[in-house]
Amino acid sequence: MSPPGTPTPTPGGLTAEERARALTTGEVPTDRAAALRAGAPPVPRRVVVWVLAVIFVFGFGGLVLDRAFTNSGAATSVPTTTLAGTGPPAVPVAPAAPPLASSLDAFIGLKRLGTAAAPDGSMALVQPDGSLWSLDRARGKVVVLTFFNQGCNDVCPVLGAELHQFLADLGPAVGSVQTVVVNTDPNHTAVDAAPAALTATGLAGQPGVLFLSGPIARLNALWADYGVTVTVGQNASQESHNDILYFIDPTGRLRAEAVPFADEAPDGTFSLPAADVQRFARGIAAYATDLLRQP
Repeated sequence: MSPPGTPTPTPGGLTAEERARALTTGEVPTDRAAALRAGAPPVPRRVVVWVLAVIFVFGFGGLVLDRAFTNSGAATSVPTTTLAGTGPPAVPVAPAAPPLASSLDAFIGLKRLGTAAAPDGSMALVQPDGSLWSLDRARGKVVVLTFFNQGCNDVCPVLGAELHQFLADLGPAVGSVQTVVVNTDPNHTAVDAAPAALTATGLAGQPGVLFLSGPIARLNALWADYGVTVTVGQNASQESHNDILYFIDPTGRLRAEAVPFADEAPDGTFSLPAADVQRFARGIAAYATDLLRQP
């Protein structure tokens, strides 16, 4: 029996104090092998809980980060639709059928302008028969409005061929469309019963086609209303203007514009392949027909 006050040895021959000292300092006062057999001191429960929490956070967080970085740039599960010739979409979009007229719209440079009333205050111009014409006379019809010079020596032959084909493409709807060509030649404003701009293009006598001219003040006001810039050279044959075509709906609203174009040869003549002429004409007919269907 140990004397009173003597520390009670633990299994393995060491007291509790000796075992703790041996495991923390490496000092073995009695028997090192016995101290190792005694085992490590018990770990506090709070420490165990904290260790498990750290492992969980780093393990789960690492998994999340790993998925985030490995999925970066991967294809999404949202299906996308890419139209031919447009390249990949910037962002995923839901599949949808492309508008049937989209390629024609792009080809003719169609730009929708809203629903404001078309300028009409200055369009009291003269028809080849000498009578006045204004937009009020075309109510209930779609008006296709464009601009030629009297001599038709610019893009006029190409646009004239497109308008000729456009009228054929309209079929039975041709009676619901008015094609109005306004003179852009300030040196030749006299009214002619057979204007060269129509006879040279085969548009003379076509249903619903008008060529309008008149005093220079009225013409100039109309050009300004519709954004047409006319440039005159040193002689009477040198005249140019920007090419534009407008659509006015049956209620007199200016709805859209298109941009005619052609290839210019070194001798100053303009042309376009027949297939392109036909396609441009289809674009004009498609939008004019669409306006006839709208309320």
